[in-house]
Amino acid sequence: MYDVTIVGAGPGGATAANFLSDKGFKVLLIDKDKFPRDKPCGGGLPLHALKRFKNLISEYMIESYSLGLTSYSPSLSYVITFEADEPFTSTVLRSKFDFGLVKKAIEKGVDFIDGKKVTDLKILNDKAITIIEGNSKIDSKIIIGADGVWSTVAKKMGLRKKNNPRGLSVYNEYELDEEIMNKYFGESRLGYTHSKFQNLIGYGWVFPKKRHINIGIGEIIYDPLKTKKASDLKKYYKDYLNLLKKQKIVPENIQIGELKGGALPLYPLEKTYCDRTILVGDAGGFINCHSGEGIYYAMSSGEIAAMSIERALTKGDTSGRCLSYYQKSWKKDFGRDLKIINYVSKRQRTPSMSEKNFRLMNQDEKFKKLMMGLLTGNLNLNENKWKILRRYIYCLLKDKVTKNKL
Repeated sequence: MYDVTIVGAGPGGATAANFLSDKGFKVLLIDKDKFPRDKPCGGGLPLHALKRFKNLISEYMIESYSLGLTSYSPSLSYVITFEADEPFTSTVLRSKFDFGLVKKAIEKGVDFIDGKKVTDLKILNDKAITIIEGNSKIDSKIIIGADGVWSTVAKKMGLRKKNNPRGLSVYNEYELDEEIMNKYFGESRLGYTHSKFQNLIGYGWVFPKKRHINIGIGEIIYDPLKTKKASDLKKYYKDYLNLLKKQKIVPENIQIGELKGGALPLYPLEKTYCDRTILVGDAGGFINCHSGEGIYYAMSSGEIAAMSIERALTKGDTSGRCLSYYQKSWKKDFGRDLKIINYVSKRQRTPSMSEKNFRLMNQDEKFKKLMMGLLTGNLNLNENKWKILRRYIYCLLKDKVTKNKL
């Protein structure tokens, strides 16, 4: 009998395992893939994740630090460059980063099973049963679903609807000589984004690391049942790579190669808990739908899940009523930010709106810094929402006056 079985060993599941083990609980961590494994992701990690989880994230798990970013408007007419004297964000290789968190959990006594898929779950009055390939059954008091956007745990527990809105992305990560990386991206490892590339509701990105470039393109699909079908992202990727070569952002000899991709949640599920069950990370729908960044929210929800489970097991109450404390906690921690980001993103997803925002950023340095902070996730949106709104209104008025004078 384990205290907790965690399905999925990504950042959310591994973080929960680390915190639960620190509290003295007996934990099993399961993943369907053999580790180390790669994960569809740009690999950007905001600096506040490093601060919050400084005891979990070792320096060897960080691939590089970026000191700035250049962003292009949909028409390419406006170019916003932001460069700082100190790191602006960090990057990771998911195979190394995720396995690093898992190894820390193993060192603390967490049992780990990889290469085994969870096929079924059963919630009983006295325990939860996790069934894995080969029909092996594992008993525990609580199950954490950390198994991604298509979470088996969420599906089996009736927490995920069949057609949840989602995002889609394709990417490739190219390993290059460090000298070439320095030539194109400098030691500052400046990144690039192209907003609403070819009117796609999403953006293209170039995230340089130490010896790798992560190039990708993503699209937001708010309602797969009612809006247009998903675009052919492979075609967009080909066009995007050609643009990057034309702009001399990446070397001419880079070939597309075998693209990888995946789906992303857009906003949290309505309910992220039930009897003996909690969902974290992508399984719970925790992601910045504007930038696609999800590692920070996965790790934060993993920490909050561990705290909520400690509370439940101490009380001897693993019911949904008791575990509802988890949802209240993550909403207080980061839920307001996600709600605001989703609200704004829905209303500013057209290329024309994006173009206008780029024009305003181009005219106002303070507004540019605020928006860049939002893009990288380094700015707490809930704490700064009125400051951003006031600056936005100021920029709109200034822009109107400038147009009238012309």
